[in-house]
Amino acid sequence: MTVNSLLSHSGYNKLGSFRPIACAEDYYALAYKANDVLLHLTGHFYRDNDFESDKKVRKTAYQKALACQIEYFYETGQSTTAGLNSLPQLMDVGRTKVSMMAHVNEEGKTVPKSIVCPDIALYLDGTGLLDGSDV
Repeated sequence: MTVNSLLSHSGYNKLGSFRPIACAEDYYALAYKANDVLLHLTGHFYRDNDFESDKKVRKTAYQKALACQIEYFYETGQSTTAGLNSLPQLMDVGRTKVSMMAHVNEEGKTVPKSIVCPDIALYLDGTGLLDGSDV
């Protein structure tokens, strides 16, 4: 199973609800890594099960989650945990300070940004891909 068979560059751009990526080379560089993230989260479900013969609702959910993860990488400009967490935490714009921190816990410590886009749960929840149950 290849990323192209899961969600091609043109298929991603046709979804419409995600930021378009003009360059196919940029898209595939992010898509392969995004698919690795999703495979890990789903217990390698589509390594062991055939995508094409799976239920349409689960395939669509996986494709949207994949698109969401690709968009997360594209918007942040990073596809590694180290890259996400090496971005400046504060930036000065004139006399204004802009915070780029993802989250601060009760002790006031910065919680590192995750490589996993938090929004993908919107698509995968209830599909059985996160917990091994069936749709």
